[in-house]
Amino acid sequence: MRKIFSLALVAALFQFGSVSAQTPAYPAKQVRFIVPFGAGGGVDIFSRTLAQRMREQSGYTIVVENIPGADGNIGADLVAKAPADGYTVLMSAVTLQIINSALQPKLPYDLVRDFAPISLGTTAPLFLAVHHALPAKDFKEFSALAKARAGKLSYGSSGTGSSLHLAGVMLDKATGNETLHIPYKGGGPLMLDLIGGHIDYAWQLLGVMQSSVDSGKVRLLGVAALKRYPSMPNVPTMAEQGLPGFEAETVYGIMVPKATPRAVQEKLNADVVKALESPDVKKKFLEQGMESFPSTQDAFANYLQTNIAKYTKIVRESGIKKD
Repeated sequence: MRKIFSLALVAALFQFGSVSAQTPAYPAKQVRFIVPFGAGGGVDIFSRTLAQRMREQSGYTIVVENIPGADGNIGADLVAKAPADGYTVLMSAVTLQIINSALQPKLPYDLVRDFAPISLGTTAPLFLAVHHALPAKDFKEFSALAKARAGKLSYGSSGTGSSLHLAGVMLDKATGNETLHIPYKGGGPLMLDLIGGHIDYAWQLLGVMQSSVDSGKVRLLGVAALKRYPSMPNVPTMAEQGLPGFEAETVYGIMVPKATPRAVQEKLNADVVKALESPDVKKKFLEQGMESFPSTQDAFANYLQTNIAKYTKIVRESGIKKD
């Protein structure tokens, strides 16, 4: 009986080993990076930069697919319902997805239930920018002006419920001032009106308005981050100017369907983090007003949990409704 059992065990181990040997290592085929927005935007730039580096360093075959629509929800839903094998990856506009979750409780997917976080990707703090003719040389003067012109000082955003809009809501609440929100259909029209003086101020990404800052058409009064931005060391943080803990940023990240095998998730995390930490990638991101922001999977999960609670509270207290 012992001999029979031993032979059976050896046969089973041989069979298991053969099956394991036949299982291809990840990635064994083309990986799709799904960008839920059009080409040329921040998520697209982030995705293509990361994809190129991962091809070079780890031999990935990656295709970047733009699937825009419904504030990024069409592309996100596609990934949520894709096979959970690691070959369909969501290049997430994390901040926008969190805000969407707070504003639209009936989304076709759930950010926590349907996705496994791989790594945070980049972070880009929002800057407080004013039209060059606004009579406020620093944030103290700006706040006093907003108080004096209660309800009349105007700010633009890239749309109701956008991170730019919520930054304005947060600033009004933090200062006790009331300013007028004017939503635009994107950051381009917003910047045209800020440069033209049709609105007084805006929260915006540095990469979007760098040329306008350099030409003196807009002036920066502060950055909504806990530390000064490397390429703008003379712009103080909002915390330095009396608003401790005031943060507003745009964060990108990488996600896969929830049921993706753990080993695949860990492999993808390791290769993404390695790419994000490479000096050339960091340099390219800084040129676009972003900082490389790699993380563990657990850190990304904690970020989601904390910020879903934060923005849900802001949306609820402000009474913002999606257009």
